[in-house]
Amino acid sequence: MVSIVRDLKSKSKTEKIMYYVGLPLAMVVLAIFYSIPTPEGISFEGKMSLGIFCFALILWVTESLPNYATSMISIALLSILGGWAEKNALGTMGYGVIWLMVSAFIITSGMEKSGLAKRIALAIITRFGKTWKSMLLSLMAANFTIAFIVPSTTARAAMLLPIVLLIAKAFNVENGNKNLGKLLAIQGLQANNISTSAIVTATAPQILAIGLMKELTGSSISWGEWFIASAPIAILTLLASFFIGIFLFKPNTAAKAGGEEIKEINRQYLELGPITVNEKKAASVFIFTIFLWATDKWHMDLFGFQISLVMVAIISASIFFMPYIGILTWKEAKIPWNLMVFAAGAYAVGVSLSETGVASWALGSIFSHLGVKDMSFTMLYAVVIAISSFSHFVFTSKTVRTIILIPTLIGLAESAGVPPLMLVLPAAFTIADTITLPPHSKANLIYYSTGYFSVNNQLTYGVLTLLAKWCLMFGASFTWFAYLGITA
Repeated sequence: MVSIVRDLKSKSKTEKIMYYVGLPLAMVVLAIFYSIPTPEGISFEGKMSLGIFCFALILWVTESLPNYATSMISIALLSILGGWAEKNALGTMGYGVIWLMVSAFIITSGMEKSGLAKRIALAIITRFGKTWKSMLLSLMAANFTIAFIVPSTTARAAMLLPIVLLIAKAFNVENGNKNLGKLLAIQGLQANNISTSAIVTATAPQILAIGLMKELTGSSISWGEWFIASAPIAILTLLASFFIGIFLFKPNTAAKAGGEEIKEINRQYLELGPITVNEKKAASVFIFTIFLWATDKWHMDLFGFQISLVMVAIISASIFFMPYIGILTWKEAKIPWNLMVFAAGAYAVGVSLSETGVASWALGSIFSHLGVKDMSFTMLYAVVIAISSFSHFVFTSKTVRTIILIPTLIGLAESAGVPPLMLVLPAAFTIADTITLPPHSKANLIYYSTGYFSVNNQLTYGVLTLLAKWCLMFGASFTWFAYLGITA
């Protein structure tokens, strides 16, 4: 109870109002969904899964309940109210994403205990982190660079999390500079997802998207064509994110790992001395993990069998517990189980939307009501990019969103008499735009676990960044994309 009261005291007036209004509002919304007739085109199960999604979304945003409690209630409601079968709702706790996050936190714990993460963080700070601005930019650059070789937003988040935490500690974000902590964490997840959009191999759903384009339109998009078209948008969006974050949170402008602090950090870095045995062990596991993740598509050629992203993480995490070569005990593994419960509930709510068909119905209804078939290309393009960018509010899975969105947009383009790639390829550049809520991306959940920001912080910052990207994408339709022949 004490912690709850303290949390309330730290909230702003608006956040307190949201806190008190959230639960009654969520209950009223759920009651409305339960009592209204089932709309034509969806089943009762679909209606209830949508109602429970809205119920959970309100509670996650207002934080009237702990997020893990909302997830547990949502799983129960899906079963009790007929939104999704009990077996399916409970089964999300066994999803690969849960195991992936557990493994990622074990790996992070091993990196921290070994001291390797501290060495890397101190090296970055002493080399680039003279000010908080240069540190934020250097972390963005690190995210963008790693995206070339690691085809997973989650894996990249797991790699950078221990470094972000140590940098946050160096800049004293817990005591007097909490806004900088918000920037470090939220810009970390934004840089992760936005960088992904520049490189087609940075996440599997983008690879799926170009596969669907080839299968349904006969047009092939190469790695280089995607990069040339999307990278400038991604880089400009990262810069926009940088300035939007500073405007929103206004960190202490004097914050720096400099002056007396930089001397102390330099001293700590020098005191680390040569790399220790534990650091070498952790580095070996880290390199082993990166190698397997980066060579995912060549596993069959190299080994004769395929090792999935999840299995690589589980194997690597297990190594940290091995005798002689490991460095962790189970008690030393810092696994935030409340986050795992939150994630399981979030996926139950999100996947139920897809399984019951309500997600496809909602997207089709939006396009129909907007009358997109009668629009000019400029207006049609603007609407499609906006819907595809923000459609992750409905589709919590990038893969599901890709499977539904790409064929739908191809059909829409054909019915409007527009070459499909003029709409579909730019829309595909928004697949990784999952930066508004923690459940929308595994990377988001990893950064959310730091406790540095609220759901509302992420939502506000994420929406503004996506609006900036939408403006860039719209401008590109008659400049950069037109020059490349995409929208010309």
